[in-house]
Amino acid sequence: MRIGELARECGVNPKTIRYYEAFGLLPKAARVPSGHRIYSEKDLQRLRFIRRAKQIGLPLASIRQITTYADTGSCQHLRPRLKELIAAQLAEIEGRIKDLQSLQRELRGHYASLCAPQAPSRSHAGCSCLDGPSPKTARLPGAALVKRVPGGKS
Repeated sequence: MRIGELARECGVNPKTIRYYEAFGLLPKAARVPSGHRIYSEKDLQRLRFIRRAKQIGLPLASIRQITTYADTGSCQHLRPRLKELIAAQLAEIEGRIKDLQSLQRELRGHYASLCAPQAPSRSHAGCSCLDGPSPKTARLPGAALVKRVPGGKS
């Protein structure tokens, strides 16, 4: 099948398939004399595996590590590594949840009261409702979220 057919079959964009090839998740496709990529049933199965792994939140680098195990059709070697990756993903999610709960408490408590009506600022420097401790001495709990969000292209 050609790239468009594979993309439709799996519900992805053809650009995603090209990216997965470049990233090493899919093997380079065979080409016909006209230059079109041709994919096999094995490629379709692998792409479906990649999509399922992405749906549970595994990063592409981790998926790349386990796709060779998935190709063998045997779960004997895949299962232990997959368990490790899922455990790490759960730990990451739990960390993000804790950070979000901390941010939620912070917003409900301290910051919600800062925007309550009060006397005008004497500094005449504009709105001061978000003024508070210096960023050097206080860190919002949500700041860690930026670092934890997995990057990369899907």
